[in-house]
Order: sequence, then C-alpha cells, then structure tokens
Amino acid sequence: MPLAHACIIEDGAAVELTWTTKEKARFHALWLRDNAQDNATRSASNGQRLITILDIPAKTRLSAAEVSGLGDLTVTFAPEGKSVSFPAVWLSRHIYDRKVDLRPGWVAREIETWDGLLQAKIPFIA
Repeated sequence: MPLAHACIIEDGAAVELTWTTKEKARFHALWLRDNAQDNATRSASNGQRLITILDIPAKTRLSAAEVSGLGDLTVTFAPEGKSVSFPAVWLSRHIYDRKVDLRPGWVAREIETWDGLLQAKIPFIA
C-alpha cells in the first residue's frame, strides 16, 4: 500500500505518514535514521548494521520528507544532509505507535491460554 502524504512534525523530530488507505502513523527521525537501509548504514549483501546508534548525531532531525511517485518515503536528515528512501510497505510493517489494548487480562488472539483442562493433557509416566 503506497503512501499518500508525509508531514514533518515536532520541529523535525518526527514525520506523520498517511497511506492511501487513510491509515496514519508517526516515525521519529532518530528511529528512521537508525533503521535506514542505505549502503552506508546496512550491508546490501547481508543486511548487517554498519553503524551504531552512537554514530548518529544526537540532534538528528528531518529537514525534508516527501512521498515519491511510487508512494514510498524519502527523507533528508539534518545535520548530516543524508537522504534515504523507505518503502511504504516496510514502514507499514514497522509501525510502532499503534494503540494497544491494555485492558486487564487482555492477550493477543494468536496466544492460546491455558485453563483447568490442561492438567488432563499432560503426559504421565509411571
């Protein structure tokens, strides 16, 4: 799903993205810089990180953010002046500011909870 819009927020500390599906998400500049997929940040052959968080300027901000013709995100980081592109699909899979259901006793649907019948299913060796 391609992006429709990118808006820099919080004085460049983050970007708010809107997909064509109307879903919205925020990504912080430092997180984006740390997760950049360019050849200077990650190895193209094996994905290994080539830098550490300490190699990124502490005052990293976004100086530009735009949606490409293919619907992907291109950002420029200040003070480095480094431009990096992120595929919209990759960003969608890595959204970290979703609302989480925190009701007491809540568990994800894919988690199988145990009940009193479990004891009868445990193998017994005499």
